[in-house]
Amino acid sequence: MNGKIIEIKNLTFTLGKQKILDVDAFFLGQGETIALIGPNGAGKSTLLQVLMLLQRPTTGELYFKSEKVNWKDSLSYRRRMAMVFQEALLLETTVYNNVASGLMIRGYPKEQIQERVKKWIIRLGIEHLSQRSARNLSGGESQRVSLARALALEPEVLFLDEPFAALDEPTRTTLISDLADILRDTGVSSIIVTHNYTEIPVLADRVIAMEKGRIVQTASPWEILARPASLTVASLVGVKNKIRGRIIENKDGKVFIKAGPHTIIASGSAPPGGEMVYILIRPEDIKIMPETADKEANIVGGRIKKLLPYGNQYTVVVDCGIPLIAIINHDQALRKELVIGKDVWINISPEKVHLV
Repeated sequence: MNGKIIEIKNLTFTLGKQKILDVDAFFLGQGETIALIGPNGAGKSTLLQVLMLLQRPTTGELYFKSEKVNWKDSLSYRRRMAMVFQEALLLETTVYNNVASGLMIRGYPKEQIQERVKKWIIRLGIEHLSQRSARNLSGGESQRVSLARALALEPEVLFLDEPFAALDEPTRTTLISDLADILRDTGVSSIIVTHNYTEIPVLADRVIAMEKGRIVQTASPWEILARPASLTVASLVGVKNKIRGRIIENKDGKVFIKAGPHTIIASGSAPPGGEMVYILIRPEDIKIMPETADKEANIVGGRIKKLLPYGNQYTVVVDCGIPLIAIINHDQALRKELVIGKDVWINISPEKVHLV
């Protein structure tokens, strides 16, 4: 990552009496991909509009490649950017003409348009569709056309607003993989808004979480998935176990928390004893065993109450005096190793227990 391509400082955006954005600092590095997450109404789309120079902030400064943005000349900056929306928003013409449309609007020579369109329809696997009407495409094909149109502009910054949200799982998985390869190969700086945390490790170098118009956590994909800063961020990244507890002891790099009838151990340090906390545990970090292993930490007995399909896996709800949610592979369910009503043992590594 060499330098900052976009940077904002002390930015606010107010609509009427409501402050929509209040961001002290933000930057997108050259060649970096940021995943922007947050609940509905967090300000993600407004932040994107400001970064794209479609919405002028109430206060604050915006820089593009270290140059303070002149809002009177905002169009010149926008020409160096491209956007992909959740809906493909294609013109009622051929795939070829859709991919070429941005280049034609910007007045590129015919030969250059042909060269770029050919390059990107081949790269995105839609060359065979080039003369087909955009009205006759599937959702995945439409989004590939939309991506090709944006990338044909060879933007310095690519913005993507939930581009895969409306796609079925197999189509979404393939397209995410293809986009990750493209971003890596081209080095284009990008920001992707997403509500699907499974996209984060594949696409993002860094994750920014927003709540109520503010940035509440900036972290690597691993850190935000394993160590979310708040209950809201935890929900956004798939942490299903949020258990209220009280710290009873800090000792030798371990924190002991009373939760219901059990004492849960977490690695690390925490506030003094007596502090109320939430115990956060990812469902995939819970191990379900038919027999106990006494030497392991955080061994809890319980009974399976629910078994629910979850993609090609299963979600298991275990009543341990406190409800715990785990994810198991399909073999364990199909072989009837784990069934509703079965008594089991739960094991959670202290390193996988996070406190907020």
